[in-house]
Amino acid sequence: MKDDLSALENMVYSGRGIIIGVTPSGNTFIGYFLTGRSHSSRARKLVQQQKTKIIRTEITDKQQLKQDDLALLLYPAIIPIRNILIAGNGAQTQLLYSKIKNSIDKMTDNIFSLSEIMKKAFSEPFFVYDEKNDKMIDLTNYEPDPPNNTPRITAAVCGWHGTMHITRCEDTRKNSETHEVILGPGKGNLITTYKGDNKEPLKPFMGKPLDVTINSETADNLAKNIYSAICSRKKQGNDYAIGVAVMLQNKKTNSLETKIINKIDKGK
Repeated sequence: MKDDLSALENMVYSGRGIIIGVTPSGNTFIGYFLTGRSHSSRARKLVQQQKTKIIRTEITDKQQLKQDDLALLLYPAIIPIRNILIAGNGAQTQLLYSKIKNSIDKMTDNIFSLSEIMKKAFSEPFFVYDEKNDKMIDLTNYEPDPPNNTPRITAAVCGWHGTMHITRCEDTRKNSETHEVILGPGKGNLITTYKGDNKEPLKPFMGKPLDVTINSETADNLAKNIYSAICSRKKQGNDYAIGVAVMLQNKKTNSLETKIINKIDKGK
C-alpha cells in the first residue's frame, strides 16, 4: 500500500526527519530517517538493540571514529517507553526520555501532556561533554556545526496525541517551537531538519509539521515507502539516502514492530 509522502518526496535534501502517525486501523508509529551529504554523515547506519529495543545510529567507517564529532553522530534515534515512542536527531532523545520517565513515575491521576513535558525538557540548557573537541554541548540548542547550524528535531507520540519540537538558529540566535499534533486513522505529520531546497547555506525547516497520509498497516511497508520518498528521483541526481527506521505499536498483538532499511545493507 502506498502512503502519500509527497511533502518529503518534493524535498531535494531534507537532512534528518521524523514522521509520527496512525495507520488506518489505529496503530501508532514513529519513523526516523537519515539523509546526508558529507562523508561523516553518510558513514552511518541505524541498528536496534535487542534488550531495550532502542534504535540508534552506528558508524560504518571506523576512520570516522578518529576524525569526526561523535557527539553529534552517535545517539539513540528512537526510544520506546511504555506506550510512548520518542525520536530525535541527537542525544536530546535521552533528555526527553528522562523527563517522560520521571513524569510517568510521579503521576497520580494517569494524566500527562506530552507537549508540556517536551517544553519543560528543552526549557533550560542541558550540557554533555564532547571529549574529542574538549567542550560542552547544549542538547537543548541547535548543533554547533556552522555554517548550517543543524536544527535539533525531536518528537513523541502516544496513541493519537503527538508533539514535535524544533530548535533552530535564526539570525545567530536560538529559536524553539513545540507543535502539538492530534492524529487520527491514516493521518501523519512530518518534520525535517532542513527546508529541503539544498541551497547553501542550508535553510532550517520552518512552520508547522507537514501533513502526510498513511495507508500502510505495517512497519515494513511504512519503512519501504519512507525510504522510497528519500530516494525520490535520486534527488536531482544525488542519492542522499542513508537509512530509515520505523517503530509501530501493534494493538492486536500488543507488541512493537520495527523495520530498518540501511542503504549500506542494500549494496547500492
